[in-house]
Amino acid sequence: MTSLYVGCVVAVFTVIACLSFAKLIFAGNLSYCVTAGIGMALITAVLTGSIMAWRSSYSGTIAIPQDRTAPILAIMAAQIASGLPVTANAETKCLTILAAIALTSVITGALLYVVGHYQLGNLSRFIPYPVVGGFLAGSGWLLAVGSIRAMTGESLSLAGLGRLFENGQLMKWLPGVLLGLVLFMTLRRFRRPILVPGVLVGAVAMFYCILLASGSTVVEARASGWLPTLQSGSDLHPRLWDISLLRQVHWASLPGVAGLAGTILLTAIISILLNSSGLELIVQQEIDLNRELRAAGLANMAAGLGGGMLGFQSLSLSRLAYELGSRTRWTGCVAAALCAATLFLGPATLSFLPGFVPGGLLLFLGLSFLAEWLYDAWFKIPLADYVVVVLILGVIGTVGYLQGVGFGVLAAVFLFIHNYSRVGVITHVLTGAEQQSNVDRPLTHQRVLREHGQQVYVLKLQGFIFFGTANTLLHDIRQRAENRTLPALSFVVLDFRRVSGIDSSAVLSLARARQLAEKQQFVLVLSHLPPHIRQLLLRGGFDRDEAPTYRIFPDLDHGIEWCEARILETDQLARDPATTNLRSQFGETWPHPGSLNRFMAYLVEQKVPEGEHLIRQGNLADALYFLESGEVTTVLESVNGGTQRLRRQGSGTVVGELGLFLGVPRTASVVTNKECLVYRLSASALERMKDKEPDVAADFYEFMVRVLAERVVNSNKIIRTLSE
Repeated sequence: MTSLYVGCVVAVFTVIACLSFAKLIFAGNLSYCVTAGIGMALITAVLTGSIMAWRSSYSGTIAIPQDRTAPILAIMAAQIASGLPVTANAETKCLTILAAIALTSVITGALLYVVGHYQLGNLSRFIPYPVVGGFLAGSGWLLAVGSIRAMTGESLSLAGLGRLFENGQLMKWLPGVLLGLVLFMTLRRFRRPILVPGVLVGAVAMFYCILLASGSTVVEARASGWLPTLQSGSDLHPRLWDISLLRQVHWASLPGVAGLAGTILLTAIISILLNSSGLELIVQQEIDLNRELRAAGLANMAAGLGGGMLGFQSLSLSRLAYELGSRTRWTGCVAAALCAATLFLGPATLSFLPGFVPGGLLLFLGLSFLAEWLYDAWFKIPLADYVVVVLILGVIGTVGYLQGVGFGVLAAVFLFIHNYSRVGVITHVLTGAEQQSNVDRPLTHQRVLREHGQQVYVLKLQGFIFFGTANTLLHDIRQRAENRTLPALSFVVLDFRRVSGIDSSAVLSLARARQLAEKQQFVLVLSHLPPHIRQLLLRGGFDRDEAPTYRIFPDLDHGIEWCEARILETDQLARDPATTNLRSQFGETWPHPGSLNRFMAYLVEQKVPEGEHLIRQGNLADALYFLESGEVTTVLESVNGGTQRLRRQGSGTVVGELGLFLGVPRTASVVTNKECLVYRLSASALERMKDKEPDVAADFYEFMVRVLAERVVNSNKIIRTLSE
């Protein structure tokens, strides 16, 4: 019983909406087509309502002819009528418009099905929210203006504004405007969808009460224009399957409205996804968007082939059915069956509906859209987005809907460029003192690198670098290169690890950065370049890995390591051959020089050939090693035989200390890159040192604290810089 009751309520609204949309589309000089237009709308209500009821992913979905596309269909009808030859008679005009609307429904339905079939529904979510709002606000304006035209037959314009206040015209639209305002204010105040069909039925009942109280008859009311005069003797069905009628269609005029048909498709996709997403929140149930598109596609192909117009899910009526307690598919079927009965009974069923009622409904729908996007949106969206909504509405209202759509597309592009260019392409700015390589160096070398760290300028990049952000990158590099308050720049390191792509403007900016490097005498270091970006850079002159003005490295670590090596090469301390002696390397950092020789007595000198394991992952940590000469690499070995470099260490560094101090198995392997001379301090030797010479052991531990503290300081600098 609930489905039957709710279906009747939905049917009342749907029938009135069908009349409203027909009068909107076929207003003014096309009013002789209103009967056929009502038939198209009712066919849509029957076919889309029943098909969507059974094919939708939500069982309570209600589908009807749509207020969002009806204004565009009205523009299409007017454009076709004005473009037909002057010799075309009324029947040809009517049939051509009906054929265009039906064909648009079929094509739109087919494309909706394709979009849903290939799971492309989510692509429409890339359309900016304010652009969608501008389209919907424009539809609201067209509905509001169209309501006046539907009630009076006059287009709303500044030139013809005075005629609307003539006594004969005033009474045609004033009751409809009052009804629309009552509907709008009532729903804004109470937000109960059930009130809409209730107010409409109440308005009809009040009209007949006034008619009865005044002593007027239905015939007199019809003669005065209060009741519509529908063509008697013709049913509501346009009979587009009749071949003899199809021959009268002026098919050559249809390509001229292809742009409007494309706009209808775009509006339909956006509206279906918006309605479905909104319904998800109301019923708290996940709705398959692509299934909704497929269902709407099948429904509209059937409606178009049957001579109907575009229709799909109605958020307001689906919400109404839900709030009235209906959760079954029978509600949509009952409403569709009642619309079919109205279609079967013919014009008589609708000729007693006062003309101001569908006009008031159109005005209410238009005001609802305008209030949502001109008033409510003011409090919900940023000012820049709100301005876009108003501009699109202004273009639609003053120039035309197609021009508004074109402006909306341009606005979408502008919004993307504006918003994306505000996202900083540079995520972090570091110096060589803050971002060091995974090369463990002697404390003296680390201090040298910190002192000269300002010579290395590291930029970590992100996102897609395009013409809106590429110049920002170049400007930042130039600003640092020309800053005379800082040490002269030697290296600019660009990390592309989080860059998804670049355009030709970015390639040009990097080429100009290379020219700046030649002028300012620094080297551009590019790291972690994906293959597609590397391919683009080939066209910008980055055709090899090494050049006087730039270097390309597989990752940031190797790039920073190369910069550090160049700095150490130019520093006298780093080039001093005396530093190769272990005692000399300990000299500046050992707490008490007098205990150094005694400490050395506990070390065992050992030569390790190139390519040998100094430490093997998983073994017991029974010693640490001091590297006097040579070079080793710490690698993490996986079970499948692969390795990952963790750190590189050279002369003057300590290896394996953490495993020894913590007493845990080795967590990584240490492999020699070249022949090494190392000094081994075993766990047993350390124990003897603590027992026999505790003062030497204390100096050793203090030395190790300094080594480890230096690493912590470097790590903290990086962490602090990255967190800012």
